[in-house]
Amino acid sequence: MKKCVIILLVAASLTAVLTSCTTRDDLCENEISQYVRLSESVKFMIAGEETNLHAVFTPRGTSFEVEWSSDNIAVASVEEGRVTANSSGRAQIAVKIVNTKHEAVCEVIVSDKEVSEKYAGREGGGRFSTLDGALENCADGDSILLFRGFHESSVPVSRNIKLLGEQGAIIGGLEVTDGAVVNLENITFYTSDKAHSGSLTVDGGCGALIKNCRFVYDVKDELPGSDAYEQGKADSSQGQGEEQTPRGAKGTTALKMQGGFEKLRINACAFSGYEVAIDILPSDGEILVRDNTFTSCATAIRVDVRGEDTKNTALYGIIQSNVFSAVDHPTIFNYNGGLYMGTLKFDDYKSN
Repeated sequence: MKKCVIILLVAASLTAVLTSCTTRDDLCENEISQYVRLSESVKFMIAGEETNLHAVFTPRGTSFEVEWSSDNIAVASVEEGRVTANSSGRAQIAVKIVNTKHEAVCEVIVSDKEVSEKYAGREGGGRFSTLDGALENCADGDSILLFRGFHESSVPVSRNIKLLGEQGAIIGGLEVTDGAVVNLENITFYTSDKAHSGSLTVDGGCGALIKNCRFVYDVKDELPGSDAYEQGKADSSQGQGEEQTPRGAKGTTALKMQGGFEKLRINACAFSGYEVAIDILPSDGEILVRDNTFTSCATAIRVDVRGEDTKNTALYGIIQSNVFSAVDHPTIFNYNGGLYMGTLKFDDYKSN
């Protein structure tokens, strides 16, 4: 384990907050830049089926010589990006830029017979036609596999599970309760109803490990050209001679971490269209919010460390290397003694 020191820099008028912490090694390591990715990161197939995977390079427009491989050809084989599902099981299909360490992987999950359900439940277990059915029958350590399509749930996540989505898997909203830690990967959280403004809510004592997910609020009714937008523009410009473009849908939150949460890890995710993308309430929990993109949000990250007394709660982890576009406030920071609206910068970890 590495001892780490975080220095929080906000403004000259705000006293720097110095926090020492012990954290997992993987939070302190710098990730290698990814120069190649695949058109899909998870693919569900039926034995005998074939599909094409495509390599996408960074920077855009570049091209490299690549080599393809499968770690389990009995399950799925690959030739020049053409994947063949051979038998039930799992296989990692990889594409690698020749003579480099840069590669990308798609997890292929093969079923031995065609299924009509949209939803796969426990690994090796039964299949469920609804998200509720899978959540009601899962246990700690299970993986729930989401086929592409829209899924709704009235059942909260109350077990330590992994939700893994096929490309195009969409969830209308989710709540994590009862001390569970949920691992979410390759899922789109979509909200279009302000009555259900929170795409993902994590209760106190719970945690969320989120990677390569998308959080989207549909603000088409508030975009230029819509009746709602034109009316709002008229109201705001009376006597001012100005037009105001909305930043996210008022009253909406993509991810809400309730006070006292255990841990939060968000990496390589995208947030768009919310008033507040990530709302972090007081906790001594571990935080990692890194390499995410925020678009058309009033506030990208709102952090509140105010305890019940006059002391601020500890803040452990990293918030860095995020990208903001059409965002009014990258970060709002509430602390006992004031409010800072601006960009929070955490210094890089340094080993003691």
